[in-house]
Amino acid sequence: DAPTILLVEDDEILASSLIARLTLEGMIPVHAATCEAAIEALENRDFDAVVSDIRLPDGSGEDVFWAERARFAMTPTIFATAYGDIEQAVRLVKVGAIDYLTKPYDLGALVDLLRRVTGHPDEEIGSTEFVAASPAMQRMTTALDRLADDTQNILIVGPSGSGRQALARRLHALSARAADPFVVIEGAALTAAGGDRLLFGSRAAGDGHEPGLVDGVGVGVLLVTDVADIAPELQARLLRFAEDHRYRPVGATAEKIFSGRIMATNRISPTEAGAATGAGADLLHRLAVIELRLPSLAERHEDIVPLAEHFLRVQSRAAPRSARHRLTPEATAALRDHSWPGNIRELRNRIVRAVTLASGEELTVTDLFPDQPIGGDAADHKLDTARRDAERQAIEAALAENSGRIVETAKALGISRVTLWSKMKRFGIAKPDVER
Repeated sequence: DAPTILLVEDDEILASSLIARLTLEGMIPVHAATCEAAIEALENRDFDAVVSDIRLPDGSGEDVFWAERARFAMTPTIFATAYGDIEQAVRLVKVGAIDYLTKPYDLGALVDLLRRVTGHPDEEIGSTEFVAASPAMQRMTTALDRLADDTQNILIVGPSGSGRQALARRLHALSARAADPFVVIEGAALTAAGGDRLLFGSRAAGDGHEPGLVDGVGVGVLLVTDVADIAPELQARLLRFAEDHRYRPVGATAEKIFSGRIMATNRISPTEAGAATGAGADLLHRLAVIELRLPSLAERHEDIVPLAEHFLRVQSRAAPRSARHRLTPEATAALRDHSWPGNIRELRNRIVRAVTLASGEELTVTDLFPDQPIGGDAADHKLDTARRDAERQAIEAALAENSGRIVETAKALGISRVTLWSKMKRFGIAKPDVER
């Protein structure tokens, strides 16, 4: 899959050049001209890297950086800066940014840097090393072996960054369809405006046919990620498609039959969606003929270090120098103690940053956790982790006691509603379906 890059740049001419170059390089650039637009983009989708200007019309690239860090995904961030902002850029690198480039910078240098720091953990795990040291993932491996050649719709449920797409790829790789296409479409891309045409294609005047993604699947797999993000106007169409594998291109009169397998991912299951009714709930139930629940990284504790070592090997091979990076015992302990609200994506991103910026072959606690005031002391790190775990558990308990009602939960905790939302985002706690 092509890496998706968030470009935060208010200079329209420079932004156009960046978009054109990154597109030619096989990347998917998403442009935001303001802090507000960048933060909204980060809240609505995951990116493989962020390239941000320091000075923006409504704030600073630093605002975007900390908004992203609040999600604990540790997305690799590169700053573009004028000479006068270098001190600020250096400070941001010390607390977690990957690097900075001084304007005017060489586009080739940016492309090389992006190639080094972007990667696809889903592909890495799904096609080469599916880490299953934990009992939970060993049970999952057994289930995948049984389900590989099944043809039923399958819904993979799990938190963002937990490797849901990796699981789908692994299932496809084990099946008799492994040599056939594996086509991925983000739920957020299925908008009311053009989602129908993107998915099912169209029949233009004069009998010309513009194929959709479904046409390219053949007998392979169509994976729809984050089903809850699909535009409500399209959910009814998707429901019928999931039920009988029939679809009609936009403007066509005849139906076509889909011969592949439908897989989907979502952050919550139909059961967790509660008593919701309508096409959205029906679609979830229809896709969940078979449901696989992928645990968070914190729930598969035994997999943390093996995954880190896997990403370390992959990133070391991609590094510009042939260093054989290794974790210090203290760094390994810190990895085990961390609560991983950003799941596998956060782990991978921390390893990428550490390898990219490490001065030597040994990776320390500070290399992995520059954004946390741990002073290099593993004991302090454990205490910090324990505090955050206790706070997260208190919020989850209060939400459960108040049936997910935000106002009542905030009152029970003695904090404002805005503070509660911020903490929920920081700890990766899912928002209730209906804000009450």
